[in-house]
Amino acid sequence: MNAVVLIYRILRRINDVIAAVAMALGMAIVAFAAISLFAAAIERHVSGRGYAWMNDLPPFLLPWCVFPLMGVLYRSGRHISVEVAPSLLGGHRRHALEFAISVIVFSSAVYFCHAGIDATGFFRMLGEVTETEIRLPFWALYAAFPTGFAILALFALEAMLRSALAMGGRPMDEAAVEANS
Repeated sequence: MNAVVLIYRILRRINDVIAAVAMALGMAIVAFAAISLFAAAIERHVSGRGYAWMNDLPPFLLPWCVFPLMGVLYRSGRHISVEVAPSLLGGHRRHALEFAISVIVFSSAVYFCHAGIDATGFFRMLGEVTETEIRLPFWALYAAFPTGFAILALFALEAMLRSALAMGGRPMDEAAVEANS
């Protein structure tokens, strides 16, 4: 069990870094989108001419905001969920349900990550680029899909380990991890 605790602690620290990077990327993309669209409106108002890339780039960057943050939302518990069964269950049964949910999320994330890698490879093979002022390869836009699901898989693995440890009598919430470090 000590090996599982060690693996959990290492994975948790790695996931802390990944979550911070994903959150920073998401914030940067949202900030860029807001500033870019505002600047485009000002520029069109002042000069009467606009740059297409200022309007085209924010929607193209949106997948790089959404997919990496999917795992962050799952990890923090801020995702959409129905809390009927967990509220009715307690103790060992609740941890078993959390473990089962984590296994399903992990399996789904691995499957979609694999599918995303295949799709990204297909778009890379085609060599197509966007029809915008700044030419972007389509595969770079679609690479957000497997990246986001890989992050989700790591976070689901962390949740699986946390639930397994809790079922074994070793709850690994935030305070317990900090106290044991």
